[in-house]
Amino acid sequence: MKKLFLFLFLSSLTWMVSGQQESSFSHYMYNHQAINPGYVGARGVANFTSVLRSQWTGIEGAPLTQTLSYSGPVSTKNIGFGLSVINDKIGPISNTSFNIDLAYHLRLNRNDHRLAVGLKAGVLNYVLNPDMINTFTPNDQAFILDQDRKLLPNVGFGFYYYTPKFYLGAAIPQMIAHEAYQLERHFYLISGGLIEFSENFMLKPSMLLKQTKSVAGYDLSVMAIFNQTFWIGGQIRNNFNEDTFRSFAGTGTSALLGIHLGKNFSLGYSYGFPSSIINNGLNATTHEVFLRFDLTTKSQTILRSPRFF
Repeated sequence: MKKLFLFLFLSSLTWMVSGQQESSFSHYMYNHQAINPGYVGARGVANFTSVLRSQWTGIEGAPLTQTLSYSGPVSTKNIGFGLSVINDKIGPISNTSFNIDLAYHLRLNRNDHRLAVGLKAGVLNYVLNPDMINTFTPNDQAFILDQDRKLLPNVGFGFYYYTPKFYLGAAIPQMIAHEAYQLERHFYLISGGLIEFSENFMLKPSMLLKQTKSVAGYDLSVMAIFNQTFWIGGQIRNNFNEDTFRSFAGTGTSALLGIHLGKNFSLGYSYGFPSSIINNGLNATTHEVFLRFDLTTKSQTILRSPRFF
């Protein structure tokens, strides 16, 4: 087990050094605020959102991510305000970020097409706990480290265009790169929409593209929504390169399902199947739970489509 953990941890460090340090979620289509500050206030209703993610279940030191965010309009329909906390742990490294988001929403036409510009400001608490590093050689000098703790400032921005049935956004949520901690700038492009076949059946495709100076990746998903209440779908994710496009090597897949409970509460779950990179007799599955609670409710005709974003 120790050998397995060391292999996975070193693989994760390699992944992190390549620029993929920011948290990733299967429910990104319901958690835009973590990626794009322009999203806050877009639903026109105050709400709390939480995502709990556990990777490589059963393995000591496996990645764990917890988020809690608030988003809502401020006095007028043109301003959105948000607060968020993200706690990300992998092995001996723990990152906890606290952010404030502010967005201005410009109405473009009478069909409720809007363009939002958002700003993000916050701080990241980086902690390295060397007591969690176990080596095969006792007192290995290469791994004798002092506890490292640092507060790292952050600012970001994003653009978010949305209609009742479509959205497109671009953002850099962390503009300040901290090279000493292998924290690169991440650029995100998100898009999705609703395809309505009837009042009882809709499809919701969504896409997320991410880019750093060293690595690029994608997430693609499609969900079927029944009676505006239940949803079920699938997702794939991988890096961008010629080999992965031809062979799908290392492609991660997830199944998603969820339900709207009444007019205020939504619950979702995703099951991530092991990637072929580490699926050699190892059941390294990923579990993620999505929760959202709306503090107020508008008319169904206004809230029907944005509730799925």
